[in-house]
Formats: sequence, C-alpha cells, structure tokens
Amino acid sequence: MNVSGQIDGLLLSVSVAGAQLQCETNADFSYEIDMLPATNPDEGRWRKYLPGVQGWTLGVNGYMLLQSVGADFKTVIDGSTNGERFMLRFGSLNDVIPSWEVTGYAYLRNAGLGAPSVGKANWTLQFIGDGAFTTNWDEFGLIIDANPIEAEWPLIYDGNPA
Repeated sequence: MNVSGQIDGLLLSVSVAGAQLQCETNADFSYEIDMLPATNPDEGRWRKYLPGVQGWTLGVNGYMLLQSVGADFKTVIDGSTNGERFMLRFGSLNDVIPSWEVTGYAYLRNAGLGAPSVGKANWTLQFIGDGAFTTNWDEFGLIIDANPIEAEWPLIYDGNPA
C-alpha cells in the first residue's frame, strides 16, 4: 500500500475453498441490482425505480501451469463438472494491513482457455454468486500506537491526573 491509501492489485487474491487460486493475473468483482420500474404518470413522467433482486459475479484470469497445484483452472473445472458450488474469497493477502475481503458461495458460469502463438497460455473463469456475499473491512488497520517505545503492554490510560 502506498501513502495515498491506494492498494496495489498484486496484494489481492482469489481463494477457492480456502486455497489461493494459482497464477491469477487479474480479478474483477461486480455487484448488480435489477431496478424495477415504478414510474407514476401523475409525477411529471420522470422515470422512477425500486431496487429489485441483487446479484454478484467474480471474473478471474490467469496463466496455465504445467501441473495442477492446489486451486487452479483444472481443479475448478473438475469441481464444476461434478456440480460443485464454490466458497470464494476475494481480498487482501494474509499479511496486508488493512485487510478486506468479499466472500460468498458461487457456481462457475463459464471458463475459457487461450493459447496465443506468442506469449503464455492463459485461462478465464467467471463465477456467479449463489446468494448473498459478505464483506469484512479492516478500517482501523493503520492506527499508529502513540505509546513510547519503552511502554509495557498493555499501557492503559484512565484519564485521571496523578
């Protein structure tokens, strides 16, 4: 993370059933709400909407490996052909502070393989959420301890003068 608060993409990853998806190069999370028309002609003919059903998707791209390691394109395809519903996590790596994540169950919607004549073989996976997702945002991960170095932990201040 840099001073401006922007998080580098390489500090984020996708996990499938608790295992990090190997050789991932890009991931995109999308959340959508279907809007239902609620226009009343007596209100000046301006369009109005009510929020309807919600959904989410997670698209992931990566490079092919010579052998299957943990969670990768092959394990996801094999699981999907067996009807598996996947627990997905998209968020910061374990040692990144502040941490954040989006988790939820999803099915594989589509998958693709690319084999360019120049460059690396690559894959794409598109998951569609099955139900709600949850978020966990560590908003206070960058609080700096203002205690002196020699302070013993925990040092509690009660606010009363001595």
